[in-house]
Amino acid sequence: MGSRTLSLAVEEQLRSLCLKDFPCGHGCWSKSRGSIFEEQSWGYSEQDEGREGAAKEEEEALMEHLTSPLSPWQHEGSWSPQARTLRELSVRTPELLHGNFIFSHFNTLRIVDKGVSIVDDGVLRFSNLRELVLSANTISELQAEYLPCTLQVLELYANQVSSLKGLSSQPLPCLQHLGLGCNRLGSPADIQYLTGTLWPQLVSLDLSWSGFQGQRALVDALVTLPCLRTLVLEGNPLTFTPSYPGFILDSLPRLFYLDATRVTPEDHHRFEGLAKMRDLIVDQAMATVTVRRIRGVPDPLLTVDESAPEFPVVSYSYFVNYEFLSQPPPGNKA
Repeated sequence: MGSRTLSLAVEEQLRSLCLKDFPCGHGCWSKSRGSIFEEQSWGYSEQDEGREGAAKEEEEALMEHLTSPLSPWQHEGSWSPQARTLRELSVRTPELLHGNFIFSHFNTLRIVDKGVSIVDDGVLRFSNLRELVLSANTISELQAEYLPCTLQVLELYANQVSSLKGLSSQPLPCLQHLGLGCNRLGSPADIQYLTGTLWPQLVSLDLSWSGFQGQRALVDALVTLPCLRTLVLEGNPLTFTPSYPGFILDSLPRLFYLDATRVTPEDHHRFEGLAKMRDLIVDQAMATVTVRRIRGVPDPLLTVDESAPEFPVVSYSYFVNYEFLSQPPPGNKA
């Protein structure tokens, strides 16, 4: 599958609004098209009133066509709350719908599962963008200079991001939530980009289902985030260690939520002192597997042949192998 830019995906969503088609825009179906602006822009004249054609409708009637739950023009606007309000403006004040106004109108974009692989500089046109959700795409890297500095929420869950270098090249000063769950992260190089110098306003950080292993190195970085209150680490190898979550909670006393669970004062009290015992923290885990039932393997106690000679002795051994999924190297597809 070829590369697909974010600009192209957003353009397709904008086209789906049909801002120039009935009941939106400057059409012969609207009684309000005789305004001064429309006379100048669309060549409207009073002679058109006598021409035969579709009946003109009042603004409220057009709005009812647009907003009625049974209307074929009803648009759910799941990709942006501003999509619906933009369509309403296209009926009430269509003269506002020029390029700059449309881009500045949006403060939320949710382009989910649209095959986006490249975040290009086209998103910079959205000068008031606050929330950008790009979950379930195929983005492997992105550059911070292509993201609006007004962003407060950046969600990249379930992509193929393998490095935070590009994202950290130009800090986003207003960012409060950074979602990096289910990506190809977890190297020591990634940890060095999770600091308060780069993310001074970060309140929520999602690193779930990645490859982070060392608690001490990760804590040394996260402790520099002055506003961090919500942290998600579930699905990482470090969560299998005996010291988790105690070491994390005692090292980050300002956390309110860890792995979607509310952190109480009792939790902090229970693990008090673990942060001072960092030299005893070992990033190793032990798993116990209990096999309750096996099919297809004969029970040796039930298959004893009493007529068999005492020697030679025939024995059977069975081995169980556990295959662990390994993370593919950066640049390779899983």
